[in-house]
Formats: sequence, structure tokens, C-alpha cells
Amino acid sequence: MTSTTFGIDRAALLETAQGMGALPVTVSQLVRLVADDDYEIRDLVGIVSLDQSLMASLLRQANSAASAPVAPVTTIRDAAVRLGVSSLLSMALAASVSDKMNAALPGYAMSEGDLWRESVAASVAADVLRVKASVDVPVEAGTAALLHDLGKVVLSAHLGTQVLEVLGRTAAETDGQKLLEAEGATLGVNHVEVGAMVAEQWQLPATIVEAIRCHHELGTDLSPVSATVSVAHAMVPQVLSPDEPVSPIVPMAHRALVRRLGIDPGTYPAVLATVRARYAELAERYGVD
Repeated sequence: MTSTTFGIDRAALLETAQGMGALPVTVSQLVRLVADDDYEIRDLVGIVSLDQSLMASLLRQANSAASAPVAPVTTIRDAAVRLGVSSLLSMALAASVSDKMNAALPGYAMSEGDLWRESVAASVAADVLRVKASVDVPVEAGTAALLHDLGKVVLSAHLGTQVLEVLGRTAAETDGQKLLEAEGATLGVNHVEVGAMVAEQWQLPATIVEAIRCHHELGTDLSPVSATVSVAHAMVPQVLSPDEPVSPIVPMAHRALVRRLGIDPGTYPAVLATVRARYAELAERYGVD
């Protein structure tokens, strides 16, 4: 059989990516600040305090039932302590991207809300893995996981429902070729490349750009952030299927990456159970149905 090639005008694709708009200045500053190991909590408080909408949202979430505060949280500093810097960062970003990532993506057979649910599940998984890891995983891992499939939004906006037809046909002609390979074969570009392009356009830290670009990779030479996002991405189907039994073992393909993070593969069932419970607690915080 012959495969179908659908050439993409990269200049036009870049214009579509630019149509995603820029991140709010406050969010961009927060992401860059937290990616710097030398930041102090007062610097974070100073940035958030300049954005009244974000400040109100974070205080509301810090006082929500999910956060279960003993006493009312009334300052951004206390909110950061209550929520955790990683959650605070992901929530600030969520306020900027959730509308875009909640949209239906018919080209990927995703209904309204599907991509956002998967993105939030990946972010929660990344945060749990970061805490469980014995290696140092920077706090921006959760943010990178939240954005890992952003490229699908851009490709869907650029190609519309043609994506489903073209990729479906290619996958059928190549005995179920994986999505990433099908995208590359038919489009000349894939969603991880496009997502990384948007992250670079938003001037996000290199660790986040790399993690988006590498979230399908399995090499043990991945950075801690990229390794965390790759494993988190693989956990999403199980996280979103809470009624199914917890897998007793790490999927073979990701076992080496789990070890790369300094996590005993034998503890994977407990890690997955923790992620499922945490996702159930936090879904409302992120606006997930």
C-alpha cells in the first residue's frame, strides 16, 4: 500500500500557533521565576499580587473544600504554602489555557473537555511522581505535563477534521502505526514539535519546551522533568479509569524511566492509586467535569 502525504505550509502553521495568543505577563513571569532554583517566596507573592484576578482565584482555591484549610487563608503567601508552588503555578496557567484545551478536537476524535481532562490528569500524575522521586525533579514538571499535548490544539485548528481522515488512513495503511509516527509521515510535522514551538513562542523555560517535545520518548537520558512528563502521560488512561483495577506493574516500556526517577517499580500500584485519589480531589479546582 502507498501512504498518503499531506504537506503542511510551516509558515501558515506558525501563524496558526501565533493565533494561540500570548500568555498573560503575570503567568509568564511566574513560570520563569519558579524554573529558577534561586527564587524566593516573596518574589512569587510580588508577581501574583499584581494580578487581582489571579490573586482572587488562588485565594478562593486555597480556601476551597479540596484544600481543607483549618483557618481561612487570607494572603498569597499562605495560599502558596497551602496549595504548593507546583499547584499554584499549574492553576495560574490553567486560567489562561483551559478554554483552548477544553474545545472538542474532532481531528483526534476528542469530545469537548477530553483533552483538558487528560492534561489535568497528566499534571496531577507529574506532581505525585515528582514528590515520590528520589532524584531532584524541578517544580515545573506539573506545568509541562499540563501543556504536553498543546500541539494537538494547533494542528486541529490548522487542519480541522482533515486530521482525522488523513491520519486514520495512514494508520490503516501502516498496520496501526502510532499517532506520532502517522503525523510525521502524513503531515511532515507532529504534535510534539508543534507544542514545543508554541512553548518557545510563549518564552517558557527550556525544561518545559524539552518535556513537551519528548513526552513520547523512553530514553533513560531524558532530563528529570522530561522523564516525569513521559511517565505521567503514560499513566493518564489508568488515572481516568478509576473503576478499573490498579495495574500491578509498571508498563514495561516505562519501567526504565520509573527507575530513572529513583522510584521502585514495585511501588507503582501505590503511586497510581495516589494519583487517582489526588485527581478526584483536584478535578474541580481545575474546572474538570
